Amino acid sequence: MNTLATKSKPIIGLIIPIINHSFFSNIADHLTTLAYNSGYLVSVFQSNEDYQQEVEIVNSIIAQQFAGVIVSISKNTIDSTHFKCLQEAGIPLVFIDRVCEDIIAPKVLINNYEITYTITENLIKKGNKRIALIIGTNDINVFRERQQGYLDAIKKHGLSYQMPVVETEFSIEKGKDIFIKLWSSDNRPDAIISSSIQLTLGILLQTKLYDVKIPHKLELITYVSHIAFKIIQPQITIIDQPENEIAELSFELLERLISNGNIPENEMTKTVNAKIAMKNI
Repeated sequence: MNTLATKSKPIIGLIIPIINHSFFSNIADHLTTLAYNSGYLVSVFQSNEDYQQEVEIVNSIIAQQFAGVIVSISKNTIDSTHFKCLQEAGIPLVFIDRVCEDIIAPKVLINNYEITYTITENLIKKGNKRIALIIGTNDINVFRERQQGYLDAIKKHGLSYQMPVVETEFSIEKGKDIFIKLWSSDNRPDAIISSSIQLTLGILLQTKLYDVKIPHKLELITYVSHIAFKIIQPQITIIDQPENEIAELSFELLERLISNGNIPENEMTKTVNAKIAMKNI
């Protein structure tokens, strides 16, 4: 029997900014299993946080007429024309986490504003007065929402000093550099909220070199669900993001689009709740 002659399964494209980030790799892992069990294959594409590479990926998907696409945009994406072309080609589209807000399409979001507001307020109530937030570019909805939650909590409690928001790319080396600059400043932070595993690892490595005890001299909070962060010492505060739920909801929305062609407006946006694992409180 020639197995190559069997009918191929329809393909779903998953476009993510970076594969070696546990948030995106966990979503990819769960999504591929869900899709396969429902008769689809998933092709995973990495944009490398690059707009032009993202455009080329979308063009390739259009040329190959994929069954549908789930995407989290790159940090450099400020023009959504390529995704509009995808829709015009009749290919169903669902956004997750980082989205193009000017495109009418199903979206699965995280409660970034609420969770960042809550963690910032918790830190303030514990006595922290100099809280730094390290995020990506403000052009992306995720980081804009986190920044607003942070700033609103700072404003509510009338802190006399506001540590400026640090916008940066995500890497271990950047995490090291940021900590060195913050710790050598006249107003050292007493807490840091980091938006990335890579940044957090860099900060942790540098705190060891500077003999900065966590959480006694510095509170460190990070957005992550990676199991290693739940067992490492020192224990840091974790904002746990529900990757499996994101994968499930986005696949459900995409499958509905593929089957029915449309989704009622009141069901187009789903929001999942990140949770705080207060390891040090």
